[in-house]
Amino acid sequence: MKATIKDVAREAKVSISTVSYAINGNERISEETRQRVLDVAKRLNYVANGNAKLLKQKKTRAIGLFFNSWFGPIYSEIARGIERTVHKMGYDLVACSLYGEEQSTAYKYLRDRMVDGAIVLTNSFDDQFLQSVASEDLPLVVLDREIQAPHIYSILIDNFGGAFAATRALIDSGCKEVYYFSGPQDSYDNQKRLDGYIAALGYFNVEFNKDFIIPADFTEESGYQQMKALLAKGIAPRAIFSGNDEMAIGIIRAAREHGVTIPGDLRLVGFDDIRESEMTVPALTTISHQKLEMGTLAAETLFSAINGDDTIDSPKIIPTNLVKRETL
Repeated sequence: MKATIKDVAREAKVSISTVSYAINGNERISEETRQRVLDVAKRLNYVANGNAKLLKQKKTRAIGLFFNSWFGPIYSEIARGIERTVHKMGYDLVACSLYGEEQSTAYKYLRDRMVDGAIVLTNSFDDQFLQSVASEDLPLVVLDREIQAPHIYSILIDNFGGAFAATRALIDSGCKEVYYFSGPQDSYDNQKRLDGYIAALGYFNVEFNKDFIIPADFTEESGYQQMKALLAKGIAPRAIFSGNDEMAIGIIRAAREHGVTIPGDLRLVGFDDIRESEMTVPALTTISHQKLEMGTLAAETLFSAINGDDTIDSPKIIPTNLVKRETL
């Protein structure tokens, strides 16, 4: 079986990024470490893709786009903004799947520098790996993620501010017990939205209750199932801030099945302002952010880096605003 960079790192007792530094002649590591890693790589017969050296010598005129799922209303709008800008600049857009982890096409394109730059919408690449491949010849833009490193630029949604506004709106409507339907624990967006929710409770002197945080996973089905579970226990929240619109749609469906009226019995605010949010019955009050513009900004930032602009601000924050509809 062909040796991987992970095998070399494990055998040499160093990180994957250190292996990458050694192979690419990066000065961040000592000569002693470099030689030790190269000796292990030789012994394991590890060979990096031969295209890497060639591609360093000429531009590929291609931009990489990496994310976990091809589906979802958020990704599609962001990708549209990226695609439009990339093609306007005369480049090709290469979208890669993370399937296969370190043996995937996505890892290969970054590790072997088969694109001139990349936009990353996934947390499946760990920070260390991204720091090891980012360079003047391969700048990276990461969305909804903060990485402080050379040649990596972050673009963020104002998750904290949006969540604060959503929670405030529910409190202002007269609700003193506000539930939060949470996304995955490892989600950057979810953590910032949770922080904004907790901060708003404190600011308006509403007691925080950990039992009001309902774990879910940003899917409609998880919102539906968790709301059903609460109602089955005889728990009927008067106010819910849903970490995203998809879960909120599931909450509405479960509430309808149990005869819970919105906004009469339950007030609800979502996050993202996806297209379906204004078509729900009742129409969903939510936090909006500019998804198409976020994709455009990501691509424009990447091209600035490719063109050698050393004055790029990072992180860049996409503002949010409350869109009032019928669930509040």
